[in-house]
Amino acid sequence: MVKYSTAYPFRLPETSLMCVYCCESYADSSYFRKHMDEEHETFKVETAFAHCPYEGYLKADCTDLRCRICRQKFKKLDDVAKHLNDDHGHKINFDFHLGIQPFKFENDKLLCGICDKNFPCLRQLSRHMSSHYQNFTCEECGKSYTTNGSLQQHMRFSHIPNERICRRCKKTFNSLEAKREHVESSPKCWSYQCFVCSIRFMKWSAKEQHLTTVHGHAKKTHSCPECGKVFTSRNSYRVHFATTHAGVSFVCSWCGRKFSTKRHLEQHTVVHTGLKLFDCHVCMKSFPRKANLTQHMWIHSEYKRFECNLCNKQFNQRVSYKSHMKTHHPEIQNF
Repeated sequence: MVKYSTAYPFRLPETSLMCVYCCESYADSSYFRKHMDEEHETFKVETAFAHCPYEGYLKADCTDLRCRICRQKFKKLDDVAKHLNDDHGHKINFDFHLGIQPFKFENDKLLCGICDKNFPCLRQLSRHMSSHYQNFTCEECGKSYTTNGSLQQHMRFSHIPNERICRRCKKTFNSLEAKREHVESSPKCWSYQCFVCSIRFMKWSAKEQHLTTVHGHAKKTHSCPECGKVFTSRNSYRVHFATTHAGVSFVCSWCGRKFSTKRHLEQHTVVHTGLKLFDCHVCMKSFPRKANLTQHMWIHSEYKRFECNLCNKQFNQRVSYKSHMKTHHPEIQNF
């Protein structure tokens, strides 16, 4: 497929297309295809797969999909594969996946080459593309993965009995709560890092706020590539794009509000149903959402996550800490 069709392989380390043969990067897909046509008419196929993990799939720009031998044009990878097999004698074993994830870039749109869904950025498109190749399913929780290696890693971190592993430092804990307490109290294990001063944060929003208030960076905005509407919230932008321009919408039957995922719709419907399906096993209080129960469980934990540096009082929950600061230390602004 790589040798005899114009399925042009690329890597995706950032937000541009990187040539697998010479590592040149292109933000504009048309320049990438021009580069492949002019600079890599001959190449070693093995080089294209050198960066792929074991059992991984090769990403390829299939916008202008043609046979390199006769220049016939095709819309789908399966069609050009059948053409190469039937008309040019290059035998392909159709009992297996072709091993290529097809991306299409047409009229400034970022499209899935399988279902033609449109996406606002390459990273989201890449994550979506993997959903079409999730052949390995966890028997414990039902989550699916593209490769067996990814499934095994998931099993290691999520389903070893009486063992929870911190993904950053690899320390092992005998319960999920113990692992959460470790992460809360270990800044080196926090997921997000400031690229200016290297301070780490638990949440992406906290890192962005830090960049604005401490380093003077302008607050990041998100402009919709389809209609130009500007959003200050990344989540609001993604919901707007999915429901308005990508044809993805899960509609609430009670109020007609649209959501970008089924999970978000299900979280919303409890507003109308009043159902509280998540019970605390300690005090038997019920909650409408799992996230509410998770936050509540900190009340029963012996570990105090928040401490007042002025009077040394400790609190399980951030809301209690904030209430204390406003009541007893109103002179402190940024707590």
